[in-house]
Amino acid sequence: MFRWILISIALLTLAVVSPIGACSWDYPIWQKSKKSDTPLFRFVVSERYGAGYINREGKIVIKPQFLVFGNHGGDFFEGLANVTTEHDGDFYIDASGNRVIQANYLSFDNFSEGLVPRWFSSTRKSGYVDRTGNLVIPAKFDSARSFSDGLALVVLGGRYGYIDRGGEIAIPAQVAYASDFADGHALVIVDGPCKRIGYGPCEYPLNPPDVVRGLGAASTQSPRDIGRCSYSVIDKTGKILFTTSYIDAKQFSEGLAPMGDGAHWGYVDYSGKARIPLQFESAEPFSEGLARVRTGGKVGFIDKNGTMIIAPRFHFASDFSEHVAVVGDEQGKYSFIDPKGKRAIPDDFDAASDFVMGLAHVRLGQNYYASKWSYINHCGRAVFTYSDKSGRKQ
Repeated sequence: MFRWILISIALLTLAVVSPIGACSWDYPIWQKSKKSDTPLFRFVVSERYGAGYINREGKIVIKPQFLVFGNHGGDFFEGLANVTTEHDGDFYIDASGNRVIQANYLSFDNFSEGLVPRWFSSTRKSGYVDRTGNLVIPAKFDSARSFSDGLALVVLGGRYGYIDRGGEIAIPAQVAYASDFADGHALVIVDGPCKRIGYGPCEYPLNPPDVVRGLGAASTQSPRDIGRCSYSVIDKTGKILFTTSYIDAKQFSEGLAPMGDGAHWGYVDYSGKARIPLQFESAEPFSEGLARVRTGGKVGFIDKNGTMIIAPRFHFASDFSEHVAVVGDEQGKYSFIDPKGKRAIPDDFDAASDFVMGLAHVRLGQNYYASKWSYINHCGRAVFTYSDKSGRKQ
């Protein structure tokens, strides 16, 4: 019951703003994660015991039986998915639908490198359990994240550090803020107080910047007088490779990271050198050799030389995945393009996900509960079509 109340509050207080990565637990379309390693795809015929899974051929592998909280979660990582029923709570299932271990709804991360973080309400500390449910890294952290690039981000005494898979401190918890490792590097803020703008779906501009605390004495400054944070970059030994004056930053991918000065964005390399000058209104990490940038209010794609490969003409765009990207117009219609900017699939959709493991999830119909949903292949052919029969009205 508590879980239902918690999720219901989240659904009521967050608003949908885009088809992918929207600020809501109720995304307009379910997106399979690119980090998933299991080719099973969720479909929903009813929010109450109506979530099941198909394989790439469109065959139902796990019949509809799980509760649904919008289009969030329910994906497989390392062969396990966190699912929910009303009476049994949360548990992990394998690719055949068999129950493996009980889960913990207070930890929303997924299995990575054989472990998943778990928060214990009795001690208000986090540790890590393995695929059998055994606690293998003691619950001694204030908070913990899933493993990435062999290290996991943890918080101790309000400071950020990293542990290895044995639970040993790999990088001491000594900075005011840190990100997960990606591309062998992580963003850190050495000290505060300062304001950090996040770029997740429910962060800025929908929510104000976070105030990153200082590591020394408490600041007497009013939050309104605190300036923006600047970023440093560390390697997997914890060594600071360079410190920047940039106050906007996103993770490294394919050797480059988007960084900005508060007005414009460009890209820097591992040494901190600006490889693509600051010139864009916004910029995203590279994927498959291209990065989406916004200029003149429109989204286009550049290569690693900064050359505009696909002209900025889209209202919305996702990263390239399996050599295809979702793009959208002002009317809320979505389509797929190839790396030259040409249509990859002739049809338009009312919502569309990236291609992952050969399939994309699409929707025809503006009304969420009166639409036709399909999984399509790269030819645009539907391998599986269904509708939500929950009976709710938009």
